[in-house]
Amino acid sequence: MEIVPRIHSIPVGKTAFMGFYAPNVYLIVDGSQSALVDTGFADEESTRARLDYVRTCDSQLRYIVLTHTHRDHMGGAATIRAETGAEVLLHAAEVECATVHVDRVVQDGDVLELDTLRLEVVHTPGHSPGHICLYVTPDSILFSGDQVVGSGTTAMRPPEGDMAVYIDSLRRLLDYDIAMICPGHGPPVREPRRKIEELIQHRLEREQQVIAGLREGRVTIKELVDDIYPELDRRLVLAAQGQILAHLLKLEREGIVSPTGEGDSARYTLK
Repeated sequence: MEIVPRIHSIPVGKTAFMGFYAPNVYLIVDGSQSALVDTGFADEESTRARLDYVRTCDSQLRYIVLTHTHRDHMGGAATIRAETGAEVLLHAAEVECATVHVDRVVQDGDVLELDTLRLEVVHTPGHSPGHICLYVTPDSILFSGDQVVGSGTTAMRPPEGDMAVYIDSLRRLLDYDIAMICPGHGPPVREPRRKIEELIQHRLEREQQVIAGLREGRVTIKELVDDIYPELDRRLVLAAQGQILAHLLKLEREGIVSPTGEGDSARYTLK
C-alpha cells in the first residue's frame, strides 16, 4: 500500500513467533524510476508478492538498497535483482556476509538520485557493522532498517552487535530533520525524535539495571537475565542474554565492570 505519496510498503504476513512483525519492504516510486529498500525473506511466496507489486507501479526499478545482510532483510534480493535488472547496493562492511551479488558498495554520505528525490546513505552501525539507514529528501523520510523498529526494541547479538556503537548511531540520527521513520519492522513512526530519544533512554535505563544487579551480587548473564526479565518467555532467553551481554561489553570497555572467565561461566563485577 502507499503509506504516503511516493512511498509504498510491501509487507507479506507476520512471523509465527510471538506475533512479531514481518520485515517491511519499501518501494520508493519517483516518476519513471523507483528504489526498493530491503527485500525480506527469500521464500517464494513473499518474493513473488513483492515482485508483483513492483511491476504494478509502472516504473523502472533502479536500486535495491539493503540496510544490512540479515536474512529477513536481504533474502529475496537475488531473485528480484535477476528479474528486474536493478542494482544491489550494500555498505562495504556488510559485503563479505552477502548472499547476493553486490553491484555497488556504498559508504556514509553517498547519494542516490531518482527523478526528483535524493536518497542519502547514513551509516548507522551497532545492530551490525555495516547497517545503513536511507534519508530521503526533500520529503525528510528515514528508512531505518533495524536501527529503529516501529514496535519494541532492536536486538543486539555480540560480537556483531555493539551496544555502545548502536547508541552513538541513535544519537547521530537526532541531527537529521526527520518527518517520518519507515522502520524495518512494525508501523511507521510519526514522532521520530520522540521515538529515538525514548530508545536511547531505554538503553541507558537498562544499563543502570545491569549495574544495580551486579551491585546486588548477580554476577552472571543468566542471573542478570532472570533478575531483569523475571517472566520472560523461554523462547526469548537467548535474545535477552544477547542484550545483557552487549551492555556488559559496553560497560567493560568503559572501565566500569571487569569479567572473569569466558562464555556462559563468565562472571562480572563492578570495579
